[in-house]
Amino acid sequence: MRSGNSATIEKDKFTLINSEIRVEPTNMCNAKCIMCPREKMKRPQGILDMNLFKRIVDQSVKAGARKISLENFGETFIDPYIFERAQYARKSGLDTLTITNASLLDGDKCRKVLELFDVIRISMYGMTKKTYEKIHKGLNFEEVKENVDRLFAMRQKAVKSKTKIQIYFLLMDENKHEMRDFLKAYEKIASGIAVWKPHNWGDGRGYRKALGKKLTCGRPLTGPLQMQWDGLVVPCCYDYDSRMILGDLTKQTVQEVFKGEKYNKIRRAHEKGDFSEFPFCEVCDQLNKRDDVLVYTNIGNAKVGATNTAYFDLDK
Repeated sequence: MRSGNSATIEKDKFTLINSEIRVEPTNMCNAKCIMCPREKMKRPQGILDMNLFKRIVDQSVKAGARKISLENFGETFIDPYIFERAQYARKSGLDTLTITNASLLDGDKCRKVLELFDVIRISMYGMTKKTYEKIHKGLNFEEVKENVDRLFAMRQKAVKSKTKIQIYFLLMDENKHEMRDFLKAYEKIASGIAVWKPHNWGDGRGYRKALGKKLTCGRPLTGPLQMQWDGLVVPCCYDYDSRMILGDLTKQTVQEVFKGEKYNKIRRAHEKGDFSEFPFCEVCDQLNKRDDVLVYTNIGNAKVGATNTAYFDLDK
């Protein structure tokens, strides 16, 4: 896996701090999962313009991007251009990742996933119909299970495909009795597996308690660029309602946003540990030092106890 962890911000030379960029194809979703604060999201819903997407990719590749995560606050496969985006990214030299609830993965989409994505991460938070549909409200357990089984079966037969299938489980009161069944079902067949405790989405939920003085999560200093479907740049995926806007890629270049004063201001706040001017950061549980979030994983670049890990694990 290629990585980039040093920043170069010079007058005529520009290198991204992190070689991964995260681009939201859409914030529309076909589910209302209980851990997701969709009902609090007031920003418009839509689908990323394809021309804007290409500009973002072109500018990011020129600045050193090597990986693209096509996901954020929506169901990826609602986006009608998702495979066109993945193909463009691949041709531009980027490794590709996406995240899905798997509800829309019919046979044709599975085939295209295995052609165009290096990593696909599936969110599967229940092993029985009762539990799954209590958590993933609006989805059908039997349909999702069939889609997931199909993708694994097609991956096993697709000799030329290098796609890695990761599958995640969020440990909650509603499903903790099914964690062992989840591990038994998927640990041997998935490329990577992880069990997490849910986070709060800033002020969106109340799963984690505050643990005293806040420390930087590192995202503004070393993390990937996070771009919303409408071109707005925010510090990270936890900013579900685009409250901390660092730039607008419909009016600015990636370089202008990355080097801009708004981005530098939040970097300084994280360096100093003073989040008074960033109330969304001030309430974020990711800024608490803790070791109880990642419960179990066999993903090579992840560590049990971590609060942040990379999505990509292409070297494993």
